[in-house]
Amino acid sequence: MKYHQKDIVEIDFPIPGEGYKVHPALIVSNDELQLDEGFVYVALISSQDFAYSRHYAYPLSDEMLSFKMEKQSYVKCQILAVTVDTGILRRLGSIKERYFNEIVDKIVDSIF
Repeated sequence: MKYHQKDIVEIDFPIPGEGYKVHPALIVSNDELQLDEGFVYVALISSQDFAYSRHYAYPLSDEMLSFKMEKQSYVKCQILAVTVDTGILRRLGSIKERYFNEIVDKIVDSIF
């Protein structure tokens, strides 16, 4: 398996009303799902900080990541997508466990 839970990858992300655009995304589904089904769930990462959706956003900082983002970025916890390995353009790095768990909690609160 090339990609894992907590990896931050670049994908051609489906943007509602805009089509597809290359964006970083956080793999939120577990590795077992990828092995069994052949796909992963990802959360959009964007540098856009829209006031109307700020309560769904989780701000990222360099200390949380294994690499440095070019711009201030946010995990958009309300925007998830499904992709397969071949839909992933490249791996950028990963997020530390503590922050990943906080993001998963925020996704659950945002969607459910």
